Amino acid sequence: MQNLTLGHGAGGRLTAELIESIIGTGFSSGPGGDREDCALLPEGLAVTIDSFTVTPRSFPGGDIGSLAMCGSVNDLSMRGVRPMYMAMGVVAEEGFSGEELENIMRSAASVCRELGISLVTGDTKVMPKGQVDGLLITTCALGRPETDRTLGASNLRPGDAILLTTSPGRHGASIAAARYNLKTASLFSDCAPLWNLVEPLLSFGSLRCMRDCTRGGVGTVMCEWSEQASLGIDIEEKLIPRNDDVHSVCDLLGFDPLYLACEGCAAVAVAPEDTEKTLVVLRSNPLGKEAALIGYVTAEHPGMVGMRTLAGGKRLVDMPVGEMLPRIC
Repeated sequence: MQNLTLGHGAGGRLTAELIESIIGTGFSSGPGGDREDCALLPEGLAVTIDSFTVTPRSFPGGDIGSLAMCGSVNDLSMRGVRPMYMAMGVVAEEGFSGEELENIMRSAASVCRELGISLVTGDTKVMPKGQVDGLLITTCALGRPETDRTLGASNLRPGDAILLTTSPGRHGASIAAARYNLKTASLFSDCAPLWNLVEPLLSFGSLRCMRDCTRGGVGTVMCEWSEQASLGIDIEEKLIPRNDDVHSVCDLLGFDPLYLACEGCAAVAVAPEDTEKTLVVLRSNPLGKEAALIGYVTAEHPGMVGMRTLAGGKRLVDMPVGEMLPRIC
């Protein structure tokens, strides 16, 4: 395998290659080997793990503490799993501000209190100055599935509707604006726990799969679904909810909102007959008030994603290979 680059952490094609390379060293995938972000285990349990590094550590709409909790909560939620327990590892640099650490932990704890999640175990390490950049947080979340069905990309069928719960790219754009001192007073990260938004959907027998659009954004999720299901996906650019501040930041920095990270935006796939019912439920929650139908699954062009552009043409949506904006989550 080649030496690692920042692109290997971007959530796109290089990240997928890195994951396959690690698994290929001899690990047994065991239960949960379906390449979803949350593994469904025997005895009615589910688990996910993630690490978080973000610059700046505090940003409009959140900080690394709330980001860490929301990220793991959402990975469970997308598989219909009620978040219950959290384990956390904290690696801090020598000289790190104790006051800042306490504020970050209060932010993390507030997310856990909101959802009734218990912090059950953890670990701390302090590294010599210069050997770690400030603060890294690792979270491992556990919970119990609230549905008997296994939600995942393998459930996709031709004709299924693809929904998006809110406008994409707000987390990545907020980080970029903060990092480059761009003045966007009304732009905030969408960082939020999504369990309460998606729990009502679990009663729908037509629900196929859900995914939070984190690293690599909506575009990468669509590509992963298409490849995992060996089906095509067609989306319409004009149907994707739009945030003008996100597009302004992208225009200035040369980014594509379709690939910018989200931390409170989910893609949802349902059978076509339940599209409107699902949208009504999503829009009844403040986190889903912008929810929209953005496209459909198709038997045509399997393993590929196409997007009808605002200009009326059609472009290929592929996984990003490099890194647009490192250290966002």
